[in-house]
Amino acid sequence: TERLTRQIVEPNEAQRVVRLSLDEVRAAALANNLDLKVEMIDPAIAQLSLDAERAKFESVFYGSARYARSKPNDGDADSSRAYEAGVETPLQTGGAIIASMPMEKSGGVAAAAASVSVVQSLLQGAGTRVNLHSIRLATYQKDRVDASTKLQAISILSGADIYYWYLYSARKELDVSREQYKLNQDQLRNARYKVEAGSAAKNEIIRAEAGLASCLDTMISAETAVRDCERSLKRIMNRPDLPLNEQIDLIPTTDPSPQGLDLDQEALVAAALANRMELADLEYRLAMNEIGIEQAKNNLLPRLDASYTFSAGGQAGATGRALENVFDNASTDHSVGLSATVPLGNRAARARLQQARLDRIQTNISRDLLEQEIRQEVYDAVDGLQQNWRRILAAEQGVDQAGRSYRVEQLQFQLGGRTSTEVLQAASNLAGAQLRKISAFVNYEIAQVVLARATGTLLGHGQIRLASYENSEL
Repeated sequence: TERLTRQIVEPNEAQRVVRLSLDEVRAAALANNLDLKVEMIDPAIAQLSLDAERAKFESVFYGSARYARSKPNDGDADSSRAYEAGVETPLQTGGAIIASMPMEKSGGVAAAAASVSVVQSLLQGAGTRVNLHSIRLATYQKDRVDASTKLQAISILSGADIYYWYLYSARKELDVSREQYKLNQDQLRNARYKVEAGSAAKNEIIRAEAGLASCLDTMISAETAVRDCERSLKRIMNRPDLPLNEQIDLIPTTDPSPQGLDLDQEALVAAALANRMELADLEYRLAMNEIGIEQAKNNLLPRLDASYTFSAGGQAGATGRALENVFDNASTDHSVGLSATVPLGNRAARARLQQARLDRIQTNISRDLLEQEIRQEVYDAVDGLQQNWRRILAAEQGVDQAGRSYRVEQLQFQLGGRTSTEVLQAASNLAGAQLRKISAFVNYEIAQVVLARATGTLLGHGQIRLASYENSEL
């Protein structure tokens, strides 16, 4: 027990010590946190999905070859060869241009042709706006992923700040408990002196020893809280030189700097409604809902396609000569056509349109609900900040009064007017006042973090810019 007491009251100075400022903790959290690294890959994935959608109008080359052989029962075998190559180009208007060149040789006669076809949707699927829907959806989805990534960065950054102040508080509480133990040691010595001098009863020593044992328990709990906070902070920072399984004293070097602030609540609410990533995500969802409604309305229309084909052909005994005839002495054909597809009932399309409208209504309600929650969150954060400022002022007065009361009780004990129990109670009141002061200072700093997070301005305050995952790392 004596060895344990020495380890807690006078810790081994040879243990490794790392001093950390709040800025260093933030930088390490944003650079090394594994949760954020996972999130930072999502924007790159969303960008690739957008690139894939933008490539939907790229031209496609196609080719084919076919060999056929037939033998009648009463004749010689006959064989034929057919080849075709072409390029198909989708159009943003909802159509396609197809250029092809088929060739065939059968029975000693070669035929070749060149054709160009244009197909255009006139009702369903017609127009650039409809055909760019998937690209617009992918764009909004990428914006949603960016907003989600920023939200995760804000959460990690605020967590780093809060755990930093938790560690600061735990270390200060440990210091207070050690100081309280030393005060109780002094009281035990004073009680022994008085008992030896015959001016006090022996039970004063017993009372002082009981108070000392209680302080030891408080110190053990405070030291454990420090280790827990250090481990949480190391996990968030994820620095290679600060492994979780190594005993390292992390010493916060940034002290609280509370200032009484006169805040405009409505201005903060306006900032929150403009900056919160959750609202931005819902705005993107609303935009996607509008696209879904447009698409569903277009799908109500019947399918009507117009087509035009121009072809030129030539024949000869050899394939090469047939190709020359296509361009020199070709026969030409022109064709125009319409094709229509009309669903009977169209219940599926109408159901999808109604579903898209309900999705928009649901998103609008969710946005209104979130705005209400954000307003309340900002108001609560402002009240919390102002409350902790008042607690700081009250706690400073409490420490002064508790300190004076302890000194008076100690003096009265020396004069025989107080017992050890009363002196220890005064020392306990002093420690409680000091802990309340530490709590008020730390909670004020945490309240600032909460307010910055509520208004969506935490990244801007830290002058932080997020860089997406580089594809070159794949």
